[in-house]
Amino acid sequence: MGFMLAGTTGDFKEAERLPGELAASLETVADECLIIDAELKLPEARQCVAQLVEIGNSVHRWLLQNQDLDEVMANLRALNPLFTVFAPKIQAGFTTRLKSEQASMRRLVIRMDTMRRTSYVSAGYLIAEITALVILVLLVITQIGEITPTVLVVGVISFLLFYALALIRDLDNPFEYHDGKPGAADVNLEVLEHSEDRLRGLLTTMGASA
Repeated sequence: MGFMLAGTTGDFKEAERLPGELAASLETVADECLIIDAELKLPEARQCVAQLVEIGNSVHRWLLQNQDLDEVMANLRALNPLFTVFAPKIQAGFTTRLKSEQASMRRLVIRMDTMRRTSYVSAGYLIAEITALVILVLLVITQIGEITPTVLVVGVISFLLFYALALIRDLDNPFEYHDGKPGAADVNLEVLEHSEDRLRGLLTTMGASA
């Protein structure tokens, strides 16, 4: 049980970083769009920021409502025509950076999808559950002493064992979100929400200055 708890906890800590890293990539690309808008006045720069808003929104919907991943991947791919317009007009290093951030976003989304779909050592769950059940049976049939202390000891150990198993199962999918709401062991998506708000504000500013 300790082995499984350590494994799922490690995955959960990694999962906590993914939305923040995705938000950072979105805002990095938005900064490049700001520079392009300020220097070249290309309308595609504003379209790119609008597409970044749509990417963040589609990732948010996909995670909370368990919608199709294909929509997220299509929104990421929709940046390609915009980058094609930027490429001849900006330095090669800027184009490389944009494509690198796009690849990073795609990698983060696929990693989140893998975490949702993959269960941590399924055979380990069976071993842990059988072990917990055997321990409880042995405790029940073993004469520890008087009935009241025995019931208390067995009750406390039962609670700890079953709670630990429930916790491990909950940690195993950090992007579960029952009914579109984060649970106690689900990754907080506020960093994505705040990033969406900032990008929408940036898009409004770019539209006002156009």
